[in-house]
Amino acid sequence: MKEIKGFRLYVALGASKVRRRLKGHGFGVRKVYSDGKDRAVIIHTATGDHLRQLEALFAEVLPPPAENDQARPDHEG
Repeated sequence: MKEIKGFRLYVALGASKVRRRLKGHGFGVRKVYSDGKDRAVIIHTATGDHLRQLEALFAEVLPPPAENDQARPDHEG
């Protein structure tokens, strides 16, 4: 599978529920996929206000900041 470029946001919610929450918002979301039971990864290009709105939408299901340090952009070509 082709590696999708963007930032990764890990949430403690199933992928289908994440898609339902995102419906109609956008926020530069490129892809949502499952990362195990009740875990999903959101690949997005949101910055600034859109990033804050995206994080606010999932505030109660975001892991603690130490675990979410993986949400950095891909640097691979």
